[in-house]
Amino acid sequence: MEGRVKTVSEKIDDNAADLDQALEVAGIGRYNLKYSLAVALLLIAAIVELIGLSLVLPAAVCDLQMTDSQRGLVASIPYIGIILTSYPWGYLVDTCGRKKTVIYSSLAAGLFSVLSGFMPDLTGFAICKLLTSLCLACPSAVPYTFIGEILPSKYRDIILSVTNALQITGTALVPLLAWAILPLDFRISFGLYIFRPWRLLTMIYASLFFVTAGILSFGPESPKYLVSQERYDEALAVLQKMYAGNKRKSPEEYPIKKLIAPPNDRSKGSFITSLKEQTVPLLKWSYLKWLLLNGFLLFGIFSVLNGLYMWVPDVLNRVLTGGGEGKTACQVIADRLNQTSTEDAECDDSIDEITFLVNSVAQISCAVIALVVSSTVKFIGKKNLLLICFFLIGTFAILINVITNDVLFAVLMSSFPIMALAMGPVNAYAVEIFPTHLRGMAVSLSMMLGRTGSIIGTNVAGLLINNACETMFYLFGGLLLLCGVLVFLLPKSRRYV
Repeated sequence: MEGRVKTVSEKIDDNAADLDQALEVAGIGRYNLKYSLAVALLLIAAIVELIGLSLVLPAAVCDLQMTDSQRGLVASIPYIGIILTSYPWGYLVDTCGRKKTVIYSSLAAGLFSVLSGFMPDLTGFAICKLLTSLCLACPSAVPYTFIGEILPSKYRDIILSVTNALQITGTALVPLLAWAILPLDFRISFGLYIFRPWRLLTMIYASLFFVTAGILSFGPESPKYLVSQERYDEALAVLQKMYAGNKRKSPEEYPIKKLIAPPNDRSKGSFITSLKEQTVPLLKWSYLKWLLLNGFLLFGIFSVLNGLYMWVPDVLNRVLTGGGEGKTACQVIADRLNQTSTEDAECDDSIDEITFLVNSVAQISCAVIALVVSSTVKFIGKKNLLLICFFLIGTFAILINVITNDVLFAVLMSSFPIMALAMGPVNAYAVEIFPTHLRGMAVSLSMMLGRTGSIIGTNVAGLLINNACETMFYLFGGLLLLCGVLVFLLPKSRRYV
């Protein structure tokens, strides 16, 4: 049967179509939207795991006996692991399949993250978080490829943007769950360690991976991946299910009976040969220039979204409880630093309720804004959306240095999650630019380049927040403005494959 289907590339008739045409016929509806939502939940699980550290670490400072420098290092561990494994995960996604790879990586990430909640000391906690991060590159990048490949081309931009908005919505779970759990007052001794609320919160954050992996186990494999592997029968079966689910008709009524195989000059060979085929084409300037540009734009996004934002709860906690009317945020931070340096106080890992409140309101507000904006991306355009995000948030970061109103400061500081809106357009460009057999690797590599911004951003913010606070905000704001200028280099939206 497989041999029969492979001959369709030589026999084109009224019932034959290429994959893009077949996806258009399958349409959009309940079936592929349901699994797009499931994949979006995977992105939410990944971002909750990453952003959750911004509230877990301040609450664990005393139990794990962390210094500020150690805290910055632990906060950057997840991004180090993601960068180290983005390349191999990209290879596995392109060669072993989107579905299977993302399910196994999610289960492993959830398991190691749960284990971190049981670790008695900082070393054990850091090791478990490193193991978690080694599995995170897949669920935090592949969903963009997955969603782009189960939708008709004319709907990809808006669905990917809505997916980003849902991810921002999911980040609201971080402060809401922390607000519900961290104020609980319980201490259960297990000998080596005391089980406190931050440990429970860590496990609850991790549980999202298990829920999402379970849902995806019932979902389809990417038809584009199947076609790239010459598994045309399976790809056609997936398309028939999509058509039936979207149109509420029988799979047999799907009018496309044969898939036209795309040109494929890739040879089958050893692991090294396969690896070269997935990588060497990306080093050609025609692809490399877009890979580097996408990677730098993602660097700017992640440096603020995951790097600087990792310190937002801590900065909010300092400023909003600092009683510094008429002073800028950096002046309040400097005043509080001078006060604590002269006091021999006991370790304090408490987080004021106002921090949870502001964080929760900010995340929900950003989610609403993201949903509204993403629903209109088809009219705004990918490039315009990127320009708005980079220039707006870049300006906000710089303005933090001059405002003296606490409410306005909280609004500007809490607006950083809006930068997640820019990830959808950047990855949508990647889906357009790179061919199917290179797409997973290209997205993973560009995300790897981008996530160096998370590591650098987290540690730079940790070093500058006490020593050169104003410089910190000027630096991050300037980086975003530079990215905004570079957006003009992106091509017009069109198909490259």
